[in-house]
Amino acid sequence: MWWRDQTRGQRIALLCLIIVALVLFVPRIYEIFASDLGLALVPIYLLAYLFALIALPLMLFALLKFVYSVFACPYLRLFRMRRYLNNKYLREAMKRGR
Repeated sequence: MWWRDQTRGQRIALLCLIIVALVLFVPRIYEIFASDLGLALVPIYLLAYLFALIALPLMLFALLKFVYSVFACPYLRLFRMRRYLNNKYLREAMKRGR
């Protein structure tokens, strides 16, 4: 999903999730740099936090898109078809009644 293909609500939700993740993880990143851990662990922790900041919200959007396409989209299509047919049958009944 490209940035230009997202709706305004999706962009706002993604930015909110990134801000929440930053608020949660910045103190821990600071603790890693301030502690006596070996320098070999710092890149591993940073990659894990970057994964949590970027990949997890994107996976959430992909999962929501999948759930919508599999479950909600067919139901909404059926709902629209029923509404159209009900209106059609109502018009036919009104014509017969005249």
